[in-house]
Amino acid sequence: MSATRTEIDSLGTRELPLRALYGLASLRGSENFDISLQKLGDQPALLRALARIKRAAAAANRELGALDAKVAGALIAAADEVIAGKHDGQFIIDLLEGSGGTSINMNMNEVLANRALQIVGEKPGRYDVIHPNDHVNLCQSTNDVLPSALKLAAHEKSGDLVGALDQVAAALSERAIVFADVLRVGRTCMQAAQPMTLGQAFGGYASAIKRLSLKLSVARQELMVLPLGGTAIGTGLGAVPGYRRAVYGHLAAILGHAVRPGDDMFDAMQNADAFARVSSEIRIAAEVMAKIASDLIILSSGPNTGLGELRLPALQPGSSIMPGKLNPVLPMMIQQVAFAIVGNDAAVSLSALSGQLEINHFEPVIASRLFDSIELLTRSARIFADQCISGIRADRERSLSNLMQSSALATVFVPRLGYEQVSTLVLTAAEQMRPFIEIAINRGLLNRSAVLQMLHESTRYRENAA
Repeated sequence: MSATRTEIDSLGTRELPLRALYGLASLRGSENFDISLQKLGDQPALLRALARIKRAAAAANRELGALDAKVAGALIAAADEVIAGKHDGQFIIDLLEGSGGTSINMNMNEVLANRALQIVGEKPGRYDVIHPNDHVNLCQSTNDVLPSALKLAAHEKSGDLVGALDQVAAALSERAIVFADVLRVGRTCMQAAQPMTLGQAFGGYASAIKRLSLKLSVARQELMVLPLGGTAIGTGLGAVPGYRRAVYGHLAAILGHAVRPGDDMFDAMQNADAFARVSSEIRIAAEVMAKIASDLIILSSGPNTGLGELRLPALQPGSSIMPGKLNPVLPMMIQQVAFAIVGNDAAVSLSALSGQLEINHFEPVIASRLFDSIELLTRSARIFADQCISGIRADRERSLSNLMQSSALATVFVPRLGYEQVSTLVLTAAEQMRPFIEIAINRGLLNRSAVLQMLHESTRYRENAA
């Protein structure tokens, strides 16, 4: 049998692995909430955020004389190890734990206490020397620590997402330049509307992603307003005088950027709207990217039996039965990611509105779903940019042919031929099932060179008007 140690709590006595840095509270929590594949140790950003808060708290308490300097130093050293990525396997709590975050907080408290005990030459479990609650959790509560850590983690992770969105925007902008002179049919309600260039379409896509990246950047700044220091319900009861000022100073130094307490700590602890706002911006970004993906699927359809105006990179065989078939797999992936993120956002929204009285105890599911959305969109956006958008080619001849056979040209020639004559040409073309521009050229009203010149001029009209 493996070596064990005994720990005791108010519910009784249990055996733990001798070398485990987690304690009895973590063990009970891991047994009660073994429901998903995501454990606290699988979320390094959240671990770093929790450890940074605990480090700042230890430094603040040492500064204020509330914590022995030797104990504080050991806790700071232990927190630094967690921040560096050590001991991830000791964080065994399910991310969807149902204790309102207490099990997550206690998992961190116990790991830091037991590692600090080792640092000062003691064995894990000697809580009379360094205690998870009395020392690691001093001046804190799960209720102010967990939402603060979640905000810091979401801020860190969403920064990567902003970079991924910017990468998509850059890829679309580059294609917009390449496609600047590719004439095509602009379509509304899936019907031909007016001439435009493919570059204008891709420029519009790039503009949308840039705008959404900026919106997310603004929303994530709200995550730097924390409830830390409010302790259990916002009063700060249990924290020593001066703790709030000290802990924010130390935390800002650790993070390398400013953080501040909420203007009203009761508001800061009662409400989770900052998470809902960030989640909503991520959902909107996913929806817009999925709309762009849908457009790429339509424009590349066929290729010979559909619109066929775009050629997407050939990435893998598209069928187990139809030889040579290629599917728009990455745009379809983006659509599926958007579906998942819409569901995640609904869960975050429900969690935010379901807080009760002084706290929101559904922050674990907010963390689970928000982190999933960030990770899904970050990874898929980078793949979309690198492996799909950057390799898109335009079928210039097919695009021009579709335009030349379309009644979308009609508006362009009204100033030159007059409304009545153009109307007659369009109706005649419909009756004869021929392109109306072909009839106009055959009647000597236009020639191909003039048509192309007028089409290019028509696509620049909006720019001139602006």
